[in-house]
Amino acid sequence: MRKNLSQQKLLEILTSEIETLKQTTENINEIAPEIDRQLHALKTTKVKIGVDTGKLEQLLEDHKQKLEKSVVIPRWFLVLIVIVIVWLIFENIFNL
Repeated sequence: MRKNLSQQKLLEILTSEIETLKQTTENINEIAPEIDRQLHALKTTKVKIGVDTGKLEQLLEDHKQKLEKSVVIPRWFLVLIVIVIVWLIFENIFNL
């Protein structure tokens, strides 16, 4: 008797699950065309993206100006080079 009862309960559960699965399948089939339509609309929609680079360009220009100002040959270095060249010229002339 017990074996029959458990088999009957199992059959009821399986039947219930099958009905739930059928209902879920029907629901999916009903909504599938709408999902397909929306996906197609998303795929075919052109996306326009605008990026404002004004601030970035200004920042780069500021950095460029700072670099140009900081990369300057100091006057003392130029004077030193001129002195060394003059000294080498005199040394060369007087050694002959």
